[in-house]
Amino acid sequence: MRRTLSALEDAIRGRDVIVFFSHSHLDHFAPDYMDVCDCAKSVMAVLADDIGEMYQNICFDNTIVVEPDEKYFFESLKIETLMSNDLGVAFMIETVEGLKIYNGGDLACWDWESSSYAEQKFANTFFENAVDRISEFGSHIAFSNVERRLESLAGGPLLVKKVQPHIFVPTHSLGRTEWLDGLHERLGIESRRYFNYRRPGDYSMFEVMPSEF
Repeated sequence: MRRTLSALEDAIRGRDVIVFFSHSHLDHFAPDYMDVCDCAKSVMAVLADDIGEMYQNICFDNTIVVEPDEKYFFESLKIETLMSNDLGVAFMIETVEGLKIYNGGDLACWDWESSSYAEQKFANTFFENAVDRISEFGSHIAFSNVERRLESLAGGPLLVKKVQPHIFVPTHSLGRTEWLDGLHERLGIESRRYFNYRRPGDYSMFEVMPSEF
């Protein structure tokens, strides 16, 4: 935990920060985020609407609350949301420079073997429709779930194939990051476009050209 906080502090110290929280699960939301980010110059937040319902005792200042399938403008950012098939939303974000970022939260192809055929079909169809919208948006950087317990990797390969992000960042490793090594081959993306991290503070340098979308 100390290593995580140290890496975060190094990244945000003295900077204006906007944090995005896709939903209220604690692997996606930090109730103490204002304290965690106290070394930043300023902190604003984009919150999915279920967070306020879950944490009614928190006073959320300098925030915007977003709902699924809506468009917003916030601090020079264009933000479009997608409904998640878990909780909350996924984010499609465009900066004033034209950089496009997709963060899926827990939107994924959750086609668990224990689910019924109808449930698996719904999961696949829901995610495929979402990927179509993400593809239309176009993403320079895409953060999306790759669940090692699913043959489909929770839809990671499908997203890479259809969206063709410049950079893909795998999420939902649940702390077991060693298995991400070499995963780019199953995802169908070149290693130079895949962020293979192992621990907090790891980083890679990528060149992104916003004008290409």
